Amino acid sequence: MKVHPDNPNLLQFSILNNEGGVEHFCTTREGGVSKGEFSSFNLGNFSDDDPMDIYENRQILARMWYMEDKDFIVPHQTHGTEVLLIDDEFQQLDSSSKINALYGIDATITNMKNIFLCVTSADCVPILIYDKKKELIAAVHAGWRGLVQGILENTIDKMKSIFQADPSDFIVTIGPSISLKNYEVGEDVVSKLLMMNIDFTHSSLLNTKTNKRHIDLNQITHDKLVKLGVPSHQIEKTDLCTYDNDKLFFSARRQSTHCGRMLSGIKLVGRK
Repeated sequence: MKVHPDNPNLLQFSILNNEGGVEHFCTTREGGVSKGEFSSFNLGNFSDDDPMDIYENRQILARMWYMEDKDFIVPHQTHGTEVLLIDDEFQQLDSSSKINALYGIDATITNMKNIFLCVTSADCVPILIYDKKKELIAAVHAGWRGLVQGILENTIDKMKSIFQADPSDFIVTIGPSISLKNYEVGEDVVSKLLMMNIDFTHSSLLNTKTNKRHIDLNQITHDKLVKLGVPSHQIEKTDLCTYDNDKLFFSARRQSTHCGRMLSGIKLVGRK
């Protein structure tokens, strides 16, 4: 990942920067107005932070792109598997109806231009997908529950069924999340992940001091995408760890309930 050339508080992926049809970003925790443990660029509505500070942070982000807050589609994620199509019908809803429609949604897809599809994260994996052939995008939030229950499968299936998308055309980024070193899980989580037939050779280790298993959500996500038909060379993931980088990222595991959220987004802009 690299710093956005015009907005130093945003990060971007080279693989998407090389494409002419999209713009994207991953925020850090720097550059906003939130205070205390939410300092400073908290973009998650569902936290104990001052709602007015979150609102101002959303305005700061919108101004970076010369856009309005309403142009950023941010679902209320619940670690589920629901995928929502953002289309003309959704865009014609009033604000309250849009909020209701976005409740319980962990992924969105669209072929509409000039709106950012976004996901919030603070240890889970933010995934951005660009279908360069169909001019189609998706934003996906995936923790271990979502990966087990099939959020990636549901997203790709919906892209296939509505737009006849082919995963071999996808460009995918896997954003900052908690690293293998810091993500200790119980045997119940391991057993559920094993049901996915994931090869843990490169995405798991046993801590011999604690006898606890650690897993790599980014690598598991990568491997699952490849199984679903996305070429490995069209996937870029970062090794930046949300738990380790306390000055750069919020982390739910590090900060517990008093934790802000980063935002990752992708927008179709038409080819240059």
